[in-house]
Amino acid sequence: MQVRDLLHAEITSGSARPGSALPTEEELQQRFGVSRSVVRQALGALVELGLVQRSRGRGSIIAAAPVLRRRVQRAGGLNEEALSHGQQLVTRVLSVERSPAPESARAALGSGRTTRIERLRYLGDLPVAYMTTWVSSDTFPHFTAQLLDGNSLLELMRAHGYVPVGGPRQVQAVAADDLVAGHLHVATGDPLLLLEGVTRDESGRGLEWFRVWHRQNTVFDVDASVTGGPGASATDLHTARSLVAELQGTLSELSRELGTDPDRTAGNPA
Repeated sequence: MQVRDLLHAEITSGSARPGSALPTEEELQQRFGVSRSVVRQALGALVELGLVQRSRGRGSIIAAAPVLRRRVQRAGGLNEEALSHGQQLVTRVLSVERSPAPESARAALGSGRTTRIERLRYLGDLPVAYMTTWVSSDTFPHFTAQLLDGNSLLELMRAHGYVPVGGPRQVQAVAADDLVAGHLHVATGDPLLLLEGVTRDESGRGLEWFRVWHRQNTVFDVDASVTGGPGASATDLHTARSLVAELQGTLSELSRELGTDPDRTAGNPA
């Protein structure tokens, strides 16, 4: 177990690259001062965790980290997204406590009385997302670690009579500080993806303000669409359609008065 845990820490810290070979069984024996059977049991445990692949002729290879995929424009539902990709996402509640929130969180929630929720999400045995969420203690006074354990935060909000509909989000690349690096098993200063935003209900009330730090093995999917051209907008399109409808109405009226075909009238400046 000690050999397994030491190798596990090296692999999940990112110091060893996916696809690279681990030391041979003989080298691991010498390094840890244990028998070959102990080394094989430790490697077998890492294989079961999906961190190591073993094959004849290649030895033990560090497996590629599982990829977490999520949609930027989707609020919540991360568990369902993971399941759709054949993955099992597990959430561990680290703490729930009354605590002052950052200024931007207080403004979004409209309250100075706030509760901080700290969670860590795993794909298998690998931590992939560290989350801090702030909610109004006046709106949700009964949130506890026991209540949140195994439950969706957004579903609990619905159960309390508040329907989350979404809100603005932003994604940026940041460097891991000591706290986040420790939770995600990466080195301090490693690049991470930070998702920050607020979730509101149907009336515009701020329900949560959050920050989620993601490991590098996260892919954000975005549905993009082509605009009508530089400077074009929905308002411009509505205005153009109104002008066309007005012109068509004028042409039809003239055609009735002149007894002519509207298409011919439109094509003849005279």
